[in-house]
Amino acid sequence: MLKQSLRWARYLVLPLLLVAPSLLAFPLEKITVPLGHPANGSLVHLPGQQQLWVSGFSQYERWLTQVDLNSYQTRSIEVPPQAQYFSRGKLAGYQDEQLLLLTTDGILQLEQQDGRFNWRKLLQSESMFRVVDAVRLRERQFTVDLGSGLSDILLPDFQFYHLYRQQADGSFRHFALPVSARVQTWNNNRADYSGRRFYTLDVNLDGMTDLLFVQGAQVQVFLQQADGSFSTEPWQPGWPLELSTEQQADQRSDAGRSYSGQRIVSLEEITDLDGDGLPDLVLRVEQIADALERSARFLVYFASATEQGLSFSAAPDTEIAVDSVPTEVVIADFNGDGRKDFYIPTTKIGVGTIVRVLLRGSANLDVDFYLLSADRRYPAKANFRQQAKIEVSISNLRFDMPLFELMDLAGDGRKHLVMGEAGTELRFFAPDRSRLFSRNSDKVQLTLPRDASRVRVFDLNADGKADLVLPYDSLDAEGQRNQLVLLLTPVQNTD
Repeated sequence: MLKQSLRWARYLVLPLLLVAPSLLAFPLEKITVPLGHPANGSLVHLPGQQQLWVSGFSQYERWLTQVDLNSYQTRSIEVPPQAQYFSRGKLAGYQDEQLLLLTTDGILQLEQQDGRFNWRKLLQSESMFRVVDAVRLRERQFTVDLGSGLSDILLPDFQFYHLYRQQADGSFRHFALPVSARVQTWNNNRADYSGRRFYTLDVNLDGMTDLLFVQGAQVQVFLQQADGSFSTEPWQPGWPLELSTEQQADQRSDAGRSYSGQRIVSLEEITDLDGDGLPDLVLRVEQIADALERSARFLVYFASATEQGLSFSAAPDTEIAVDSVPTEVVIADFNGDGRKDFYIPTTKIGVGTIVRVLLRGSANLDVDFYLLSADRRYPAKANFRQQAKIEVSISNLRFDMPLFELMDLAGDGRKHLVMGEAGTELRFFAPDRSRLFSRNSDKVQLTLPRDASRVRVFDLNADGKADLVLPYDSLDAEGQRNQLVLLLTPVQNTD
C-alpha cells in the first residue's frame, strides 16, 4: 500500500520574528516540507501520533501524505479507489486518534505497524456518497463525540441520518434517524443533495449528549437514552423560535420570486457564549432589499435550566447587526476572558464594488470584532475593525480570500491577529487589552499561498501554543509549489 515515494523532507528552521518580550517571548521557526504533489486538499492533525495528514488532487490523480512532526519525513499513501473523505477518530483499543476514510460502502481505518500501512474495514455503512468523486479528496466531519470517550460515526443518507455508536469492544450499534437530505434541482440533469447540519448538546439536561437537527423550520432532537442508545423518534423541545422554511429561504430566481422584502431566519450556531456551562442559541436574520442590497442580524438567546431541560425566552437577549451579508462568521473567545466573541467579515456587493473589481482586480473586506461584555451584551458598534482585500481574477473566474487568522501564540488564551499583505508579507498584531489588537504589527517577509482559505492553525509541537500551516499548490509561485510551510512557536527548554 505504500508507494515508492518515501523521502526525507528538506526542512529549514529560521528565526522569523525578533520582537519585544511583551509581544512574543521567542521567535517563530519556519519549516519547509516538500510534498511532491499540490497541497490543495485538506489537512488533518493527529496530535497523539505527532502526524499531519495532507491531501492533494489533480484531474487525474489523488494523493494522501503523512508528515511526521518529529522528523518531518513524508510518506505518500495509496488512496483506495472507493475513497470519498477522510477524518480522524478515537477507536476502542487505541490510545491515540486514528486516521479514518469514508468510502462508498463504509469506513476504513489506517493501521500503522512496524512502518507498514494497511487499510482495515471498520464498518459497513450506508450514506448518500455512493458515487466516487475520482478527482477530489477532502476532509469531512463524519465522526462525533456523544460522551462515551469513543468516536461514533454519523452519516447522512437521502431519507435518514445513520448513527453508528461505537461500543467498548470496538463494534458498532446502528440507529437510523429520520432526517432527510436537503435537495435542490437546477435543470433537467442536475440535482444537489446535502446532509443537514447537526448539533451535539444535552437538550433535556439529563447528563447525556443528544443530537439536534433543523427540519421543516422545526428544531428536532433525538434523545440519548440511559443505555447509550438513541431514540429514533424526534422530540421537539418547544423553544419559541420562528425559523424560515426551506421554501421561504429559497432565493433562486427561476421560481419567479422577487428578492425585495425577503426575510430569512436560520439557526447559525449553538454554543456556550457566556461561559455558564449551558449552550446558547444564535439565529441569523438576513434582510433582502434587492439582489445587491442585503443586511444581517445575529440574535442571541441565552439558555436557562429548567426541570424540562434547556429553555429560551421568546425575545433575544442581545444582538449584532451588520449592514451587509457576512462571508463567514467565527465565534470564539478572542481575549481570554471566558466569554465567546464574534468576528464577521463582510463586503458590500454594490456598483462601486463591481467597478473596483473591474478596474483594480480587488474588493474591500471589512472584518468586525464584537466582544461579549461581562453583563452579556454585544455592542451596537464593533469593538474593533480590520480591513483587508479580496483578490479577484475575472479571467480565471476566481477570487482569493486574504490570509486572516487568530492565533494564541503565548498560550494564555489571548489571540494574535495574523494577516497576509499583498501575498508577500505576514503581519502579526499582538493582543491589546484597550483595543483588542495593537495598532502596530510585526512584519515578516514571506511568499504566501495563493489560496489562503486552506491555511490552518494547529498546535503542532504540543506546547499549548498555536502554529501556522501554509499549504502551497501547483499554481503558486515557482519555488513555493507543492509544499507545506510550518511556522512554529518553538518549545521552550525548561531544564
